[in-house]
Amino acid sequence: VRLMQDKEEMIGKLKEEIDLLNRDLDDMEDENEQLKQENKTLLKVVGQLTR
Repeated sequence: VRLMQDKEEMIGKLKEEIDLLNRDLDDMEDENEQLKQENKTLLKVVGQLTR
């Protein structure tokens, strides 16, 4: 019985960890998209300045 409780507790902790990692991943994907847009804008400006 104790072994089963330990396993269930571990599963719960792992599920929480997965949720946190998924949130981190979503945040990183959002940040990456924002940085891509900023980079695109900067490249456009630099391109205009070097003409």
